[in-house]
Amino acid sequence: MINLPDMEAVRAVLDQPLKPALKTLLADRLADTESCGLAILTHILVIEAEDTEAAVIDAVGFSPLASRIDGNRNQPDWDWIERHEGWHETLYCIGNNGFAFILLIEDADCSPFAQLCRKGRVE
Repeated sequence: MINLPDMEAVRAVLDQPLKPALKTLLADRLADTESCGLAILTHILVIEAEDTEAAVIDAVGFSPLASRIDGNRNQPDWDWIERHEGWHETLYCIGNNGFAFILLIEDADCSPFAQLCRKGRVE
C-alpha cells in the first residue's frame, strides 16, 4: 500500500522505483488534480494485491468492500470507476467541499478489491 495524503507525497513517490503503469497513472492524477484546483482536496491510496481490508480502513477510514451507507458487503458505492492497464481507479467524493479519495487498486486475481471492481464496473 502506498498512502499519499497530499500532492507533495505524490511528487515524492514519483521519484521512487514504481511499475511503469502505476507511475504514469500517479503522474496523470497529480496533473489532473493540480489543473482542476483540487490538489489540497485529494488523497490518493494505492492498494496493492496483498493489502488487507484493515490496512485500507486504517489509511482512509472506510473499506471499499462495504457500502458506506448501510454496511452491506460487496456493494460498491464509489462515485466513479475506470479501468487502466493493470489498475482500477475509483473515486469517492466526501462532503460538499470537493474533497475526494482516489483509490488505485491493483488488478490482481487474489485481491478482493480488484474482484469487486471487476464485478461492479459498467462496461
